[in-house]
Amino acid sequence: MGTGRQMCNRPGCGGGAIDAQGFCDVCDRQPLPRDGAAPTGPVPEPVPPTRDGASVGVARVRADPWYGLALVDPVQAPEAPDVPAGSSDPVPEPYRFCPNPSCGQPVGRDHDGEPGLTAGFCPHCGTRFDFAQPGGLTIAGRYDVRRTLGSGAYGAAYLAHDRNLATHVVLKALHKSVAKTALHERDVLVELRHDSIVRILGYEAEGPHLVLEYVPGEPLSARADDRLETLLAHGVRVLQALDYLHARGLLHCDVKPLNIIRFREENPAGALDRVRLIDFGAVRSQTKDTGPVVAYTRAYAPPESDPEHLRPGPGFDLYGLGMTLREVCRSHGTDRSAPGVDSLHLLLDRATHPERWRRFGSARQFAEQLSGVIRQVVAAPPTHRQVARPSALFGAAPEPLHGGLGAARPLAHWVEAQPDQEAPLKMPAPFSAPEPGDVAATLPAPLSDPDDPGVTGSAGSALAESRLALRRKDAAAAAGRLAAAGLPDWHWLTDWYRGLIALADGSPTRAAVALAQVRRALPGELIPHLALGLCTELRGDRTVARSHYSEVFDTAPALGAAGFGLARMLLLAGERAEAVEVAQKLAGEFRYEREARVAAVRLRVMVLSDPDHQAPTEDDVARARAALPGLDVNAAAAAALRAEIQYAEFLYTHDRLKLSDTIRALGPHAPTEREYVALVDLANRLRPALSWGWPGKHGRSGHSRSGSAFGRLSS
Repeated sequence: MGTGRQMCNRPGCGGGAIDAQGFCDVCDRQPLPRDGAAPTGPVPEPVPPTRDGASVGVARVRADPWYGLALVDPVQAPEAPDVPAGSSDPVPEPYRFCPNPSCGQPVGRDHDGEPGLTAGFCPHCGTRFDFAQPGGLTIAGRYDVRRTLGSGAYGAAYLAHDRNLATHVVLKALHKSVAKTALHERDVLVELRHDSIVRILGYEAEGPHLVLEYVPGEPLSARADDRLETLLAHGVRVLQALDYLHARGLLHCDVKPLNIIRFREENPAGALDRVRLIDFGAVRSQTKDTGPVVAYTRAYAPPESDPEHLRPGPGFDLYGLGMTLREVCRSHGTDRSAPGVDSLHLLLDRATHPERWRRFGSARQFAEQLSGVIRQVVAAPPTHRQVARPSALFGAAPEPLHGGLGAARPLAHWVEAQPDQEAPLKMPAPFSAPEPGDVAATLPAPLSDPDDPGVTGSAGSALAESRLALRRKDAAAAAGRLAAAGLPDWHWLTDWYRGLIALADGSPTRAAVALAQVRRALPGELIPHLALGLCTELRGDRTVARSHYSEVFDTAPALGAAGFGLARMLLLAGERAEAVEVAQKLAGEFRYEREARVAAVRLRVMVLSDPDHQAPTEDDVARARAALPGLDVNAAAAAALRAEIQYAEFLYTHDRLKLSDTIRALGPHAPTEREYVALVDLANRLRPALSWGWPGKHGRSGHSRSGSAFGRLSS
C-alpha cells in the first residue's frame, strides 16, 4: 500500500518519512541519492583518507545524539530583565553614517586627534545628523530607537519599539558598503525555523536594517547557582542549532558567548532557561562561498594558519563552541577528580585540537560525546541519575570479567591448600584481575558508522579478522590484520586495536598508552574508561583502577565488568562492606544477577593473605550463610561456598571439626581420584587431635594416646 511519501533509505534509520524540506523525520538527514543522482544537500566535510584511499568514519551517529538534554532537570529561569531604558551614550564613531539613504557617507568621525562631532551636518549632502542620544531616532517611521545594544563588524544593533506591532524588536543597522551582506543575512534568516536560532521579523531598506526578534536575556555565562550539567545542556542546544544550519549548507562562523543569548522562556511547565544563537552577519554557504573566512572573532576561531580559514566547514563553528564552553564552564573545571570533569576537559581538548582532523567532524558527533559527559556528571550526587543506554560506537559487553568473584572458589584451591600448625590454610588468592588475553578477547568491538560507512570492503574485513585473532589470543596475527586494514595512525580505531593487541601480547602498560588516546577522542564513552580500569588493575595501580571503575559503575551499573572491578579494588583496600554493597547493587542488573549474588556472599567471607587485612566478622559469616540457600548454583558450587563460609567462621571459633567436615563434603565433587584423596587428606589433617585411655591393672587410666583420624575417615 503506497502512501505517496518518500521514505528514508539511509542504513540504520528504519525508514522514516521525508518531510516537506527533504529531511527524514527520524534521523534528520536527507535520503541517499538514487540512481546516481547528485545529492541535493551540502557537500560533506572530507575525511582524511586512509593509506588505501578509503575514508574512515569516526563516529556511529545515532538518531538522537541530544539525549543529554533529557538527563538535566528543567531549570527555572530567573525573572526576565526589564527592557533597557533609553541610553545617554552616543553612537560609537565607527557606526556614524549620514541618515540620508542616498548618501550614507561616514560622518562625525575624529580628525587631527580630535573626537568627531556627535551632532552636525553631513559635509557631502548637508543632511542633519544627531548621534548624541540614539533614543531620539525613529527609523522607517515606525521603529523608535531606545538604545544601542552593541556593535559588530558590520554595524550596530539597536533596541527599538515597533509602533505597528506594539513590541520591542532589534534593529541591526548595516553599513551601506555591506548592503549585499545584509541581503544575504536576510535571505538566510528568512529560511530558518529553529527554537535555538533568532527569528527575523522584517527588513527595512532604510539603513539598511534587519528587524529581528528581541530576546530579553544576556550573553551566555555561568551564574553563581548554575550546575555544570545546566551549562553543558546549553551547549547541546547550540549544537542542535548548528546541526540544523550545517544540514542546510550554512556556517555561522562567529560562535561565541556574545552571540548566544540566555533567556527566560515562558512555558506551561514553568519559565525555562534557554539559549538562542544570534548575529548571522558572518554566515556563509558551504557550497557558494569559496573564499577564506573574513569576519570572525579571533579568540573563538581556529588559528589563522588552520585550513578551516581557507576552506571552512562545520569544524569552524564547532571550534567556536568548544572555546565558548571552555570559557563558560571554567569555574566548574578546577577539580578534575569530580565526576565528569576530566571527561569535559578531554572533550574540549578534542573540540579545539590544533590538528583539524582530530576535532569533531559534525555537530552530532560533538553532541554524542557531550551528552555522554552530561551522563557522567548527573550520575553523581545530588542527582544520582543513571541511564542505561547502548553505546553509539561500541557493541554490547555481555561478559562480566569478574576475575573469579562471581563464581565459587575453584575446587583446585582446596586441593592445593596446606594448613600450618594453627590450621589456617595457605591457598591461592580467592580472586584475581582478569587475564590480559581474556580482556582483549572480551572487550566489545567498535561499530561502523551508518552515515559514513568508511570502514568497509577490505578495511572492514581486515578488522573483523583482527578481532577473530584476538579471540584466539593470537596477538601477532591480530597486528598483521590491523596493518592490512590501512587505518590512519591518528584514528581512535587504530589506537583501540593497538590497545587490545598489546593486552593479547601480555603488556597492559603498552595497552594503557594506546587506550588513553581512545579515551581522549571519545570522552563521553564508557567502554574506553572501563578498558583503562582493567589495564591499570593489571599494572597493579589500584588507586587509578578504582577511579576508572567507580566513574563507569556510578554512571552505568549495567556495565558489569566495572562493578566487579570496583568490588575487587574495595576489598583489597579493606573496605569489605562497600565491596558487598557494590555487588548487591550489581545484582539488580538481570544480566549479572547470578554472578553478583555469588560475589556478595563471597565478599563477606573472603580471607586474604595480607596480615593487615581485616578478617570477616561473625555478622559477615551469618549474613553469608543466610544468603546461601537463595543462590542459583549447582551442588558443587554450593559445597565450595559452604567451605569458604566455614573457613571464615573457623578463624574466630577455631572449630577444626566443623571445618574438616565441610572440606570432606567437597570430596564427592572431585573430578579425579587424586583430587578426592587430596581433599580427604586435608580434612583428616584438620581434624582435631583425639585422646583416649584404657583401664590399667588397677582400674585407672593407664595410658593416653592421640593420633590422626585418617583411618576412620578414609575409604
